[in-house]
Amino acid sequence: MSKSNVAVLLLLRALLVGAAVLGLFSTAQAQGRIGVTQSIQNNPVGKPPGGLDRVLRVGTDVQADEIISTAADDRAHLVFLDGTTLTIGPSSSMTIDKFVYDPTTQKGELAVNATKGVFRIIGGRISKTSTITVTTPSATMGIRGGIAVFGVTVPSATDSGGTTSILVYGNSLTVTAGGVTQTITVPGLSVTTPTGGTPGAPTIAVQGSLAAALATLVGNSTASAATVAAIQTLVASNLGNPVTLQALIQAIIVANTATPITTTTTTTTLAVIVVPENPNQTQASPN
Repeated sequence: MSKSNVAVLLLLRALLVGAAVLGLFSTAQAQGRIGVTQSIQNNPVGKPPGGLDRVLRVGTDVQADEIISTAADDRAHLVFLDGTTLTIGPSSSMTIDKFVYDPTTQKGELAVNATKGVFRIIGGRISKTSTITVTTPSATMGIRGGIAVFGVTVPSATDSGGTTSILVYGNSLTVTAGGVTQTITVPGLSVTTPTGGTPGAPTIAVQGSLAAALATLVGNSTASAATVAAIQTLVASNLGNPVTLQALIQAIIVANTATPITTTTTTTTLAVIVVPENPNQTQASPN
């Protein structure tokens, strides 16, 4: 074989090996990607496992075991591969502990660890068949379908800290701590768990606190007040009475078209929104 032919064969072999390496690298990247940053405000930070801190921008991939943190003026909205969305409010920190999803069966697992701040989860396809798990320093929550929001405060000299959870709509929200579990199945009810304690009985969420917190999260106090007022009215009217999810959502939408209730409170404990931003979310949430 001539030297020129040998050189050509070696070059072809090198190209094939390079292509194979690139293919493996691309596959590894695809396997590490569990979602994407859909929208942000200012400079939320993500830290992938074994990587360096990076500012999240629209379109930035999200990975399993990534730590997401926000400063006082930051917000981040993440969309996972199954359609689940997670909104992270200001001064918050959380880790994506686990994400497994089979698009063929539309089943999987999602677990996050929230250490402080304000968060909102809109369940995607995973939540139709499995419980989304949220762990905080004071409680563990299980979310099945729909929307849940929660606020996590850390102990300080003036505050014992704890977790406040609310089911906006969906199948159920369980809160467990100290061997005690409380279950919410009625939209608009909340459970508070102090650090080192057990979850209290479900109570109707306080309108002023919810509206103020939503204004903090989405930057629109008018929309937050209207949404919370609608939830409060519906819950008060339907406690002990059956109400379908479709009727609940429709009533909230109708209430939001009327003149909203204004609020001057500045308390910030939770955040809630009813209308999903993700175009796949309508199909992802359970009926």
